[in-house]
Amino acid sequence: MNRVTPCAGCGHGLVPLLSAKGRAELSCLWCEGIDARTMDMAKWADSPIGKPERITRQPIE
Repeated sequence: MNRVTPCAGCGHGLVPLLSAKGRAELSCLWCEGIDARTMDMAKWADSPIGKPERITRQPIE
């Protein structure tokens, strides 16, 4: 079972985020007002390189 460290301010679970030094630090997304959609990983996933190509379905003959 995984242990979740709660935030002392709001009680939500802390999330490991990479710091500027490259180490994972526990942060509260709610108290710090971090929008996960604006983070670098979300931007990469939303880029054309991160998306799989659409496959056109061919009828079976």
